[in-house]
Parts: sequence; C-alpha cells; structure tokens
Amino acid sequence: MSTKINRRDFLKLISATASVAAISGKIAIWPSGALSRPIAEPAVLALDDSRYIIDPYFDFCPDLPTFRDLLSLEGLKPDQIKEALKDEEWRFEFLIADPENWSVSEIQGWLDTQVEMDDMSPWRSAQYTQYAPGVELYNHLGRDDADQLGLAYIEGEMPGHDFLGVRLDGDIDNLNTGLARHGFNLIVSGG
Repeated sequence: MSTKINRRDFLKLISATASVAAISGKIAIWPSGALSRPIAEPAVLALDDSRYIIDPYFDFCPDLPTFRDLLSLEGLKPDQIKEALKDEEWRFEFLIADPENWSVSEIQGWLDTQVEMDDMSPWRSAQYTQYAPGVELYNHLGRDDADQLGLAYIEGEMPGHDFLGVRLDGDIDNLNTGLARHGFNLIVSGG
C-alpha cells in the first residue's frame, strides 16, 4: 500500500515533527540512538518580490473544491444536504423553482461544480495559492512567536479578489534561526 502525499501535506507534516535542534543533538534529552539517524533536508519556502512567504514550486493550477466539498456535504443523504443548506440558499436560489419547496435533485449539478476563488473566504481561498505555506506557518507559530520572528499576517481586498498572505518584515537569518529553534525543519530563502 502506498501513501500519496502532496507538497502542501508534506509541509504540514514537517511542521508537526521532531525539533531540528533535538535531532541535531543540541538538546540533551533526545535519545542517543536517534542521533545517528540521518537528518532530512529541510523543506524550502521563498520570499516573493514583496517579501511574502510563498511555495516556490506552486503549480498555479490547483484543483479547487466543488461546492459539495466546500460546504462539507460529502456522504450526506438528500434530506441531510437540504438541512445543511438551509442558510446557504442564497448560493443556488437561481436554480430552484420554488424556494419554499425545493429538492436536492434541482441543485445536484451545482453541488458538483468547482467553486471559484471568490466563492470562498479569504483564508480558504489562500489555501489554493502559493501563499498557503506562509499562512500555515504563521498559524502553527501563533501570533506572538510569529511577531517575534518578524512575520506579519496580511489580509485585505485587492482588485478581482481578496488577499491573504504572510510577509517577512524582519531579518531572514533571524527567521530561519527562529524556525529551527521552534522545531521546524524548514528554511525560507531570499527572493
């Protein structure tokens, strides 16, 4: 049995694994037998021209979720779907003949349609962009630690879509040292 993992899942796994400092032997409580294990190469993120943390290998053609996925309706029966969508009717009201008495069969095609970026919240749509690893990193660190490392969480409107990303306002060497100190097997390279 093989396990498929994409780059985004790999980065999440890296951020939840053992401390780089511990593996390198700088922490005395790490088991001595583990010191001889090979250390995995760190994952590499980059800074774009505006100093936002990005995935330099992002493919720019993400598979966006369907409305069924976005609204967490997978595996539900029609009556459960209808109940779950009672506050979401504005999304598909143009498809139903009678708003008071509609059927899930009327929106079946819509449920399996891929969403547009504008159909998602800024946080959710950012998960399908090159800025997602920076946002995930910020969330894993927490606000106080991220602020100390010079990371700024930026959310705002831009022409055509909303934007969410994490910008480095500090020194990149201090950031990488801090990431290692926090146990991330990850480095951010200059733009």
